[in-house]
This record gives sequence, structure tokens and C-alpha cells, in this order.
Amino acid sequence: MISTAAESYWPQGKKCAAIVSVIFDDGLDAIAQAPDLKGRAKSFSVWQYGAARGVERLCDVFANADISTSWFVPGILVEKHEQLLRDVVSPRHEIESHGWSFERYDAISAPEAVDLLKRSRERLNAIASNDVSGFRLPAGNWPRRFDRLLLQAGYSWSASLNGDDTPYSHFSSLVEIPVHLELEDRPYFQFNFTPAFPKGQGRLPSYEAVLGNWIAEFDAYRQYGLCYVIQLHPEWTGTPGRIALVAALLAHIASFDDVWLATAAEVARWHAGKGIAAPGDHPVNVYEAYVDEERAVER
Repeated sequence: MISTAAESYWPQGKKCAAIVSVIFDDGLDAIAQAPDLKGRAKSFSVWQYGAARGVERLCDVFANADISTSWFVPGILVEKHEQLLRDVVSPRHEIESHGWSFERYDAISAPEAVDLLKRSRERLNAIASNDVSGFRLPAGNWPRRFDRLLLQAGYSWSASLNGDDTPYSHFSSLVEIPVHLELEDRPYFQFNFTPAFPKGQGRLPSYEAVLGNWIAEFDAYRQYGLCYVIQLHPEWTGTPGRIALVAALLAHIASFDDVWLATAAEVARWHAGKGIAAPGDHPVNVYEAYVDEERAVER
């Protein structure tokens, strides 16, 4: 049964929120793991497929479903795919930052991180129809107090961490929209022989099973009044067969009139306006307290 707090949380009496997000890296994620892919046309073409075919198919499905979505893109890709990205964002979709060029922020200094974050935001803002305010961590671990660097660089929200099923606020006021691996297409469909992605060469699941997982999760999120975030990649679900999974999932979500189907930025602004601070026992605060305690012991 949904709690009173959950019932009153979402706007216009909606029971839950749903966000459709797209992560478009154009192979930068693969190169970060295997730099030699740049010179291997056959293997790298697996990732280039997203720009060639997947982006258009996703946009067509979104148009048919009449929804707005959130796209997370590294800033450097504007140089390579400016017209493609303009075509994506011009109708109704928002574009947000996925870093500059798929760097690890836990491996660089704070000043360098802020510089790259600002550079990405400025470059994306040059083509966006929205004000770029959101960020998704490309790789690595979340550096301690990274939320403050994001605010310094002009961002107001992130969709990078897990730790919950509804938006929450960092101590700094940065809004976090939690994401979960089971609601991403990559662990189901990413597959390449050499180099091995994923390691151990997992087999592709049946499409019906994947759709069943996503729908089962959505039904539970709706039941409990949570924030459902599906994460799609053009190269993985933009194929002729898999695109039907996206269409079927969106049709299922649209069959309920008590779901707030919104962009990530809309949800972040809504949560920020509520002024709800994360409680002391929230995972984000527990982690901070744990690190402080560990450092005190080391001293």
C-alpha cells in the first residue's frame, strides 16, 4: 500500500514518476576500457551503430509515444555530431551532461574536474533547447563531495548514484535522481567478442524476459509511489528488434493516467522546490559519516 507521504509527494496527485533517459556516448565508453578500439573498425562499429541508426529509431518511438526524454551526452561529441544532436533536442527533448570525454572524475584534481564540467555544460548549452543543469557520472567512483564541484560548475542535479528509489538532496543541496542497473539496457544487450564486453562473455537474454523485467519494475515503482528511470543506449536498444521493447514499455507506462511522465530536469526541479532534506540515516549521509570516522581513526 502506498504511504500518505508518497501519495502527496508527486504533482497533481500522480501516484509515481517515470523518466525515460538516453545515454549517448558514441563509443567513448568502450574506448575508455580498450583504447585500441579506435583502430579496429569492425569491433568499434558495434558502438558507432548508435549514431548511424539507433538515435533515429529511438527518436521515432519517442515521437510516436508523444513524450519528452532526457539525453546524457559527453560535451566533446558536439564537435562530431552537432547536427544529429540538434535534431534530437530541437523538438522537445532535453540534453544533459555526461562529462566532457568520458573521463574518470575520481582520478583527476578538483580544479581539473570543475574545468571539464564547465566545458561540457557550455558546449552542450550552445545547441540545447534547455538550460543544461543535470549530470550523469561517466565512469569511476563518485569522488567525495563531488556534489559541491557540480554546483560550482553550474549544475543543480545529478542522476548518477543508487541509494534510493526517489529523488533526494545532498547536504550541499544538489538533487540526486537515483538510477539502477536493472533499468538499463547495457547489462542485458552489450556484447562484443574481442575485447570481451562484458568480461566472461555473458549471453544475450530473450527480449521478452528483458521487457518483463522492466515492466515488473515499473509496476512495483508505481505501486510504491517511486521514481522509475529507464536508461537506454542507441547502440543497444536502437536495433530493429529491440526498439519494439522500448515501444511496448512506453505503451505500458502510458496505459496508466496516474503516472507523471517527466524529464529528469522536471523531476529535479520539483524535488528541489519541496525543500526536503535527506535524513541523517540516508545512505548519502551515512557514507559521509563513515568516511569522516575512518579518517579520524587514521589520524
